[in-house]
Parts: sequence; C-alpha cells; structure tokens
Amino acid sequence: MIGANVSAFSIGKAVGRGGAVPMSWQYSGTSFNIFSQDTNPRGITWDGTSFRVAGDGTDYVYKYTSSGNYVSRFAVGTGASDITFDGTDLWLIRTIDRAYKYNTAGVYQGVNFDFGAIESSPQGITFDGTHLWIIGQASDAAHKFTTTGTYTGVSFSVASQDITPQGITWDGTHFWVIGAATDAVYQYTSAGSYTGVNFAITEGETQPTGIVYDGTDFWVVGTTTDKAYKYSLLPTP
Repeated sequence: MIGANVSAFSIGKAVGRGGAVPMSWQYSGTSFNIFSQDTNPRGITWDGTSFRVAGDGTDYVYKYTSSGNYVSRFAVGTGASDITFDGTDLWLIRTIDRAYKYNTAGVYQGVNFDFGAIESSPQGITFDGTHLWIIGQASDAAHKFTTTGTYTGVSFSVASQDITPQGITWDGTHFWVIGAATDAVYQYTSAGSYTGVNFAITEGETQPTGIVYDGTDFWVVGTTTDKAYKYSLLPTP
C-alpha cells in the first residue's frame, strides 16, 4: 500500500464560502464492474466515446459505454498487457513483447512491432499525440516509439517512485504512471521528470494494473476487485 512518504498531493483550488479550498485526486464514488467479462483486467483506454479494457484472463478487449455498460469484445491473443487509443486506432501490447494495431471495430490492421530489445516485461502503453510510450518492469522506465515501431532512444525512469510500474497515461501535458508496489499514481513532465505530484489508489484495489485519463478524470483498473474506478479532482477532506 502507499507508504508514509507518499501522500495525496493538493494540485488545485476551488473558491467557496471559506475561501480557497485545496483539491486532490480522490476516488469519486463511481465505478463499473469488469469481472463478468474478465477476472484479470490489465489495461484500460478511452476513445472519446467508449472505454476499452484489455483482459489477460480471456485474451479479449472489451468495450464499455461511458457509464460502464458492456457492449462488445474482440479477440487479441494471449498475454494482453495494456491498450491505448491514438486518435484513430487502438494499440495493444502483449507479453510477447509486441505491439499490435486494431481499428475501433476490433479488426487487426496488419501492423505490429517488436520492442523486446528495449523492454522485455511490458506493462503499459500510452499515446502522447505523436508517439507511443511503453513502460515495463524489466527497466522500470517508459520508452518512446514512433507509430511505425522505431525506438527513438528517449526514455525516463520511474524506479525512484515505484519499482513495479503498471500502466501509463497522458493528459495532454503530463504523464501519469500507476505503480503496484506503492498503490499510487505519479505525475511526470513531458520530458520525464517527476513533479512530486501523486495520489493514492484506494477502495480495496491493491493490484492496480491500468490507468487512463478521459479528459476530465482518471480511471483505474486492477486485478484485486476487477473493477474500473473513477478518480476526480475533489476538495481535500
């Protein structure tokens, strides 16, 4: 669980009757179940309309509405680790150290690339608007790739914050990495510098595996409860 040296960080203010109120990322009280479809959810992404959850228990990607209702699924092969949306298509990483491209209907686009020479224990993938970033536990680092699979030589380490990184997401300005060693989420600049901002994963999820930012809130999945939890910027208790 989150240690004494890691705390929910106040990162905003709301003006109320008592003046400025510190804000922090906290569980909003909203979640949806995944366990009816898969008991080993590994990653989650948002395509602007729907959620997609990669399940390693069944080797499918599942589609959910914005309110968490199950819609459909498509098969992806063994070892699904995480999934991201690039604005047009979906990218899935598998434990065989490859990334695969699918359209939003779940049709494989015939495009894939091997990243095993860079990261042999892949856990998370995200898209920053131009490049794909893959994070893993062999290196405890995030690595930058082109969408044609070329490694750029750029990476940043997260080992000082968590030695078991799982998912990664991009909010348009910062990266956020979720770690299973501390059950917390950490913020990094676009250059990969840790900002000191973090927040704890609560609600009984002690094995968080995936995270996505939907433009307003964060959604976290894990294998302890098999649910997706919404974290919002709320007044600090």
